Amino acid sequence: MKETERILDLWSAARSAGESAVLATVVKTRGSSYRLPGARLLITQGGRRAGSISGGCLEDDLLKKAWWFTEKGPVVRRYDTTPDGEIAAGGFGLGCNGIIHVYLERLAPDQTSALDVLQKVRSERQPATIEHVIAPGEVWVETLQPAIRLLVFGAGDDAVPLTELARNLGWEVWVFDGRAHYARREKFPQAQVVAVRGTRPAPIDAWTVAVIMSHSYSQDLDVLRELSSQPLPYLGILGPAKRTAQLLADAELTAATLAPRMRAPMGLDIGADGPEQVALAAIAEIQSVLNGREGTALSAKGGPIHSRETDAGEGGKFEVRSIVCA
Repeated sequence: MKETERILDLWSAARSAGESAVLATVVKTRGSSYRLPGARLLITQGGRRAGSISGGCLEDDLLKKAWWFTEKGPVVRRYDTTPDGEIAAGGFGLGCNGIIHVYLERLAPDQTSALDVLQKVRSERQPATIEHVIAPGEVWVETLQPAIRLLVFGAGDDAVPLTELARNLGWEVWVFDGRAHYARREKFPQAQVVAVRGTRPAPIDAWTVAVIMSHSYSQDLDVLRELSSQPLPYLGILGPAKRTAQLLADAELTAATLAPRMRAPMGLDIGADGPEQVALAAIAEIQSVLNGREGTALSAKGGPIHSRETDAGEGGKFEVRSIVCA
């Protein structure tokens, strides 16, 4: 997520200034909550902040009290956002109708912390696990994963809003195109731009997804052939189904061979028209695939928005779902 970048940037600035901070992390929820475990808020000694742990009802309280809460060391703060809980009773306004446990810890400039692990995962693109003992007999285990890497094959004008939206989500973005007058760095200032035909040197790992959208049949065909053997969780192809069928035939591939990772035409059905809306549809589909969701309307889902409870009871060990570090 983009906010991870903001948290790390703020902590880097605070460290350089010799400033301490308090890191607040959601470690357990019961019932409904605006943020899931792994959500973070950093508050510097000077009052600057980055990130969030709620829809706004908890941040102001922590901004005022975080230093007092952590005076004697790390602590878990329990917030009851149900209608009868302290959030509503305390005048914060109606919360999310759930209970949120927030782990609070002070960070000193010379101290190694979870944020250093986050930075390492982000830069080296290797997952890591953090264990926090938050109570006698209770351990919070968090698995951190690298940011999503989006490979865009095609540097046409319609690729611009796609790359911008992906970067706003904190994804790492690469753009490839064999046409040098298309693959210009000034056109994609927030992406790595490579003027090359095909996929080489495409940096592909377990957290990489790709879209094919060059509008050049020969380029798309070359890329499809090369990507067909890669273990991508998502491979989107722009254009009508008939064109994709021809690409598959010419590449001597079948849709069944690439299923279920290939999505063509790419994007969720939102009635998209124009580059910006197509980009929104494509990014939304990628996000839904990576999260194992169907991309249906929440109003039609029934039940809780987040399908997984993270509370393992009053004791014992519980694990948090994997957290993507943008």
